[in-house]
Amino acid sequence: MSLAPVTARRERIVEFDYLRGLAIGVIVLGHSIFLAQPLFPALLENLLRGGTGLFVFISGFFFHRVFAARFDYRDFVAKKTKALLIPFVFISLLALLIRAFGWWQDGLPWQQNLLNVWYTLRNGYVLYPHWYIPFILLTFCCAPLHMRFLQLHCRWQLLLLLAFSVVALFLHRPQSNNNFLQSLVYYTPFYLLGMLVSQYYARVHQWRGLLLLGSVLVVVVTALSQTYLWGHLGNYHKAAFSYEGLDLQFVQVLFACIALLLLCYHLHWRWLQQHLAWLAELSFPIFFIHPLLTIALENLVQTEAFKPFLPAANIQLSLAIFVATFIVQFYGSVVIAVLIRKVAKRRSYFIIG
Repeated sequence: MSLAPVTARRERIVEFDYLRGLAIGVIVLGHSIFLAQPLFPALLENLLRGGTGLFVFISGFFFHRVFAARFDYRDFVAKKTKALLIPFVFISLLALLIRAFGWWQDGLPWQQNLLNVWYTLRNGYVLYPHWYIPFILLTFCCAPLHMRFLQLHCRWQLLLLLAFSVVALFLHRPQSNNNFLQSLVYYTPFYLLGMLVSQYYARVHQWRGLLLLGSVLVVVVTALSQTYLWGHLGNYHKAAFSYEGLDLQFVQVLFACIALLLLCYHLHWRWLQQHLAWLAELSFPIFFIHPLLTIALENLVQTEAFKPFLPAANIQLSLAIFVATFIVQFYGSVVIAVLIRKVAKRRSYFIIG
């Protein structure tokens, strides 16, 4: 397999737009399970967790497709910082004010309130899903290494992908996702895979039928094994240098990247294509906003009106709560994002991305 040049700009691949819209949906689905416990189906939860890997895979793809042809390190980092860091800081400060007000309402003295603020900030993020922003910015800072990776012969590229994958299998994700160096190593295979799919997309397209079948098979086998043989629920988290077995979620999500991409290629419903492309354009605003709605839901369900329904008494009610939570978080974020863009116009870029 010859090395594809990185000097020419590639044409846009629309299935990646669909995948971006699908990826943000998967991420919010994984964040919509918290009210549906303890009866939420374990297999479904294991299939929905770990959607962050899709985002990293897509970022790797677009690094090669968009930036590699005319790569300028300072310009690349400046653009990514502007696009992600400013809204990250804005939403984080807003969330911190909301949390501090809640602690004050709970009757905590100001000294404990300040300690809680410090305990929150030292993790590197305020809203839990936003650990992704410091981590992905760290990934973007490694762009010169990624450019060097693109210039290697394919056999060395595949060897490096395999080596990082083996490390990730044993490394797992960090506790509380607050060790960004550990996340960088863990998610590097997703980024490398995204770059390789872009670089050799003609070959991927040529073998799409076999790749789709093989990827779906791996996803199914790993999800079933994790659920019914390993008995593990959700993502794998641990300290970097402790041993706690193999991370089957990593294998499942890595192959799900290929499977979902190729499924998007076979997506022929025009209305769904348009909807996913629209959601793709709103993906980062949805990502930034939806944890605020999580806080709102957490406070809302503590009221008397929801006590008869929580915790769910059966699987049917659990699934209904899960769907309702997803709709509120996902499409509530869409509505808020559209309204902010209409009101703030170009300045909305600095507020919600």
